[in-house]
Amino acid sequence: MRPKIVFGSILLDRFLLVCGAAVAITGEIVRLTTIGYEKIRRGGKERQVFANRLASGGMYGVVRNPLYLGNALIVVGMTMYMGVPLAYFVVIPFFLFVYQAIVFAEEEYLRNRFKSEYDQYCAQVNRFIPSLRAVGRSFSGLRFDWKRSFARDMGTAVGLIMGLILVPIWRTYFLEGWAATKVIGVKLFAVACVGGLLYAFLLYLKRRKLFIFRSAT
Repeated sequence: MRPKIVFGSILLDRFLLVCGAAVAITGEIVRLTTIGYEKIRRGGKERQVFANRLASGGMYGVVRNPLYLGNALIVVGMTMYMGVPLAYFVVIPFFLFVYQAIVFAEEEYLRNRFKSEYDQYCAQVNRFIPSLRAVGRSFSGLRFDWKRSFARDMGTAVGLIMGLILVPIWRTYFLEGWAATKVIGVKLFAVACVGGLLYAFLLYLKRRKLFIFRSAT
């Protein structure tokens, strides 16, 4: 699982790095948008699939599984960003298999829970492929709650940012050696440490329900 220069082309490698970062960031934007426009209960209830209502507004009116779509984009993007050829054949297929199983289990629950309402929803909204034509209708009249979006997805966002900062150090070590790593590693590691301290502070505020987290729902 070590990084490699794909086909020995530096240009292609840099292209994949940039595209990977863009895809991963897009995935996080999808997640933040989903949570900010639609208040939902994530993670089920008592370790069981649970929903007290059928979410169909915001991103849920564009694609049925926007959070999973966002996760998939992050995984694919970070795989490209890491530059590990084997990961394309191991990590991505495994991730997609697991999430497809989760989606099928959730769909069975939702169909039994909401019956014809869910069938009608499925007929209008795709499972994984977003419908851009539905964006205007689905977001009409909704307000983006940035506090809720930030509070609920802070961990994923920070994790992604830390990955984007630290992966270049890891790549440089395996591709160019320790001498080259020291050149970029010190600065990037310092940035990562500052980011880690900031995250710890925000996590403290969140657990204490202070500052912006006080009214986040």
